[in-house]
Amino acid sequence: METRKLQEVGGGTFTVSIPKGWATNHGFEVGMQLQLYTHRDGSILIRSSNADVDCLDEATVEIDGGGTEAVTRAARTAHAVGFETITLRRAGGFSDAERKAVQSTVRDLVGTNILSESDAEITIRHLLDTSSVSVCQSIVQLQYVVGSLLRDATTAFVDAADTHARVRDRADEARRSAEMVTRHFSRSLVSHAELDALGVSRPELFAYYALAHRLETVADQAVRIATTGEELPEPPADKVATDMHSVADDIAGAVDNAVTAVLDRDMTKAQRARSQCDDAVEDIEAVERRLYDESVGSVPVAVALSNALSHLQRAADCGRYMADTAARTTIRAENIDI
Repeated sequence: METRKLQEVGGGTFTVSIPKGWATNHGFEVGMQLQLYTHRDGSILIRSSNADVDCLDEATVEIDGGGTEAVTRAARTAHAVGFETITLRRAGGFSDAERKAVQSTVRDLVGTNILSESDAEITIRHLLDTSSVSVCQSIVQLQYVVGSLLRDATTAFVDAADTHARVRDRADEARRSAEMVTRHFSRSLVSHAELDALGVSRPELFAYYALAHRLETVADQAVRIATTGEELPEPPADKVATDMHSVADDIAGAVDNAVTAVLDRDMTKAQRARSQCDDAVEDIEAVERRLYDESVGSVPVAVALSNALSHLQRAADCGRYMADTAARTTIRAENIDI
């Protein structure tokens, strides 16, 4: 790190000298025009080009084999990286099935449309202005959807009800919100302007990204729990159903407290979230022991119950991670002025 003193030149202009060796190593020359960017965190970025501004404008992805899965994966991946315009290119041309797969994928991506098509190219454009996006609001939306989703999925399981399609639809809503947060986080890794447009700091955005990733996983586990309920020939015993509801409530409460702790920098809620997850795991282990020590129903019921408990365990692990994220975020905010 170099330290330089700010000096005033006649006419009220301020200057900062740059070490000659540093300037030479970075290709700076006398008379070169430099771009200066100021950011909301107080930093000033100096560049000799506008690479930071235009680097995410467009991308071309060559697709070689793989069928519909390959084109779908390419579109989602390039969108997640954060490119505004994405051109998918296949030398031999796209099949009708591949075109339909791209169209279905684009409909599922927030703020994205197909711009143009030809035999060998499909161009996708993201139309949503970053300045109109609130990643904080997206996290709050995920918070409420995922908590209720986990409770509803558990109810569907203990009732042996065929409601997984409704649960899956709401989980897809959660996934789209999580994907949007991931996209903006990815863009911020190469674009300082992205952070300014979002109105958040880099530590804040990383915490939101970490939450979104785990919330999406909890939503996926909820779908798996509801789907497992369809395998039950009859509802589980009342005691088991009560324990399952208690576990789901603890995890859903932990999710709510962990997210709130990140948003409010609240260590008390972060610790409460961790405690709720620990309680849920203890209850899961108690039910699992009864699977072997007591009669909880027929073999298919025991198998389905074991699978559902595994999904709840995974959700609890995500809750623990979010609680730890909240604790780190709070400690950072209390000790560093960012």
